[in-house]
Amino acid sequence: LDCICCGFGAIILLLVLSALPMRAESDYVASIRNFYGRVSVSETMRDGHPVRGVTRGPAPMPSPPETTRRGFLALAGSGAALAALGRLGPAPALAAPGARFFSERERELLALVVERMVASDDPAAPALGETDALETIERLCAGLDPEIARPLPALLRLFDWAPLLFDFTFTRFSRMTPEQRDASLHAWMTSRLGLRRKAFYALRNLSFLGWWSQEETWPLAGYAGPLLREAPPA
Repeated sequence: LDCICCGFGAIILLLVLSALPMRAESDYVASIRNFYGRVSVSETMRDGHPVRGVTRGPAPMPSPPETTRRGFLALAGSGAALAALGRLGPAPALAAPGARFFSERERELLALVVERMVASDDPAAPALGETDALETIERLCAGLDPEIARPLPALLRLFDWAPLLFDFTFTRFSRMTPEQRDASLHAWMTSRLGLRRKAFYALRNLSFLGWWSQEETWPLAGYAGPLLREAPPA
């Protein structure tokens, strides 16, 4: 039953994505006006033809890029890989320091996701940027079997567009407040689509592996560190 629901959900989402770029500009501007209530539209002449355009108010939300649609198609067959990512143990092999797996944009999205996944009310908790958690996650992903790690770049971009595609919220994950991002992540965790839940737990597991492997975070868990430490390089 879960597979059937996931399949129907994927078909519905693909139909929505296919329709997005084909919306008429007037309908699109009207939707912006209805949402914000303060966008004005002017009409000018260009080459003898009237041209309508938004003259003030917030910039309209663009349609999801083609890469996001292709990414979802790739993710639709990546359930096993996402499940494997969600089960990774605490000591996976890491690629060499400095290894890169994500693009700059994907790394920015990863930081936003990890930041909310490991958010703590403890005032002693270090900021994500004060640790090497993202570097550790990237080295971990670069060292994984390519078939397992392949869905991650597309998944991060889909996370950015998920509020619009799944929750019909006229914004993107990267433009949300921390509280809104928490709500978006909760929607992934509790989704009826098994693929979305697997994707959430895959990113949560990667976030925890990267975060709790940092010495700066050990005191938060009451861990004093290993009894025997590696000698510093000569």
